[in-house]
This record gives sequence, structure tokens and C-alpha cells, in this order.
Amino acid sequence: MKTFAAVGTFILFGMGTWAAQPAFSQNGPNNLMSPTYRAPVAQAAVPQELSRKQVKRLAATAESAADHLKLANYFRAEANSLEARATAYEKAATNLRNGPMVKNLTAPSTPGRYEFTAKGFRDEARLDRSQAAVHEEMAREVASL
Repeated sequence: MKTFAAVGTFILFGMGTWAAQPAFSQNGPNNLMSPTYRAPVAQAAVPQELSRKQVKRLAATAESAADHLKLANYFRAEANSLEARATAYEKAATNLRNGPMVKNLTAPSTPGRYEFTAKGFRDEARLDRSQAAVHEEMAREVASL
């Protein structure tokens, strides 16, 4: 019975202090001297990324140099992302091969699978870089006309 009374008292007094908390606005607390205040972050101009559906449509209908440059930038960004993923998989494979437990009895082929996955990502990145080069060349051709 004592624990119930103690918990009830704690909740009762806790609710009183909770109600005394300062109100928060959408950008943070109204009290600018609060240690938890964070100034609103200015939105930086982020280039609009294309979806795969938009890329397919733009690739089929691209006529201007700007369209081809958008596609080239998209494929270059995809290639960079794939290269980063491949590097991460290769690093994980190296860590598994050279780690303290060199012989993993539950999954001995994990480093090999990671290396195979990394090779696939690098192949896709190479194809994306070639697509970017093709669209850059098309942009130059359109601009020279």
C-alpha cells in the first residue's frame, strides 16, 4: 500500500511540474535563453533529384542540352553512390577475412559474397559512368547545332 501511495504522490507532483514547462512553438521553445533552443535552419537550395520513372521519360524525350546534362548528372551521381556501396562491401569483406575469427563456421562464404556484391556494384557504376558520358556527348552535339 505504501508503494501505491508513493507512486501516486510522485505522479501528482510530477504532473504539476510538467504543466509548468514552457510552451514550444513550431521552431522551438519561445525562451531564447533556453539551453535546448536551436535556431531554425535555413533551407539550402538542394537540386531536385529525379526518380527512375522521370529518368526513363526524360531519356526518351530529351531534346535540349539541358535535358542531356540533367541525365548525365543523374547517372554520375548514381555511379558515385554505387562506388561508395562497393567500397563499403569490400571493406567489410576485408574485415571479415582479417578479423580475429578468420574461420567463420556459420557462414564461411560471407567475405566472398561481399566481394561478389562489390564487383556487381562496380560493374553497375561503370555502366552508369558510360551512360553519363553518352549524355554529355549528346548535350555537346545538341549545343553545337
